[in-house]
Amino acid sequence: MKNTDLIKNFCIDCIAEGESILKTKWSQTHMGDFVFINPTTYVDLERFQKWKADCNVLMNLLKDLSSPWSKTFSDNEGNTLSNAKSMLGALKSIKDTIDKGYLLRVEDLIFAEAFSNLIEQAEYLFGQSYDLAAGVIARAVLEERLRNMCDVLGIQFQKARPTLSDYNNELYKANYFDKLTFKNVEYLTAIGNSAAHNQTITHIDIKNLIDGVKSILLKYN
Repeated sequence: MKNTDLIKNFCIDCIAEGESILKTKWSQTHMGDFVFINPTTYVDLERFQKWKADCNVLMNLLKDLSSPWSKTFSDNEGNTLSNAKSMLGALKSIKDTIDKGYLLRVEDLIFAEAFSNLIEQAEYLFGQSYDLAAGVIARAVLEERLRNMCDVLGIQFQKARPTLSDYNNELYKANYFDKLTFKNVEYLTAIGNSAAHNQTITHIDIKNLIDGVKSILLKYN
């Protein structure tokens, strides 16, 4: 996906910032004449607060994928050294997850679940003879899946709003789609566009569209 590099680079910056902040550690050993036996060690508060804000920006970039780490950055332990070390460990875990490609796989699972729910809606509407509505939903699922494939492959477009045909053409040029898949998507795109523009379409056309999209999702999960 296009955002993976952005997230990784931001994560690297946060790690570097965190490692620098650990060097500011200090301990409060006295309070007046009272001497702490086990003094708490802290890091610079101002720099810590800025770093924590940056980490939470990273969580927002990760969105639903942030759940394994978000609690670490929402705890209210303050600028203690132990808390800073926990946050730095979480950041390194995020980077390791990205480096190993697991983040993309988790994202694919989220997409798959969302697509599955939408296809179920399309099938329900189709069963109730709401053919155009079913077709529009199935087309949207196909478009979003192809867009996601292009993002994963790093395919970029000059135009701001690429079409289904644009995605299909580029995936074929990248040898991600074979000729049969390319032609099949071309056929499904034509049906989907007819549904989206409220043009004459048959019940069997919509069935072919839904079945075709399900096949694409299964083949490229």
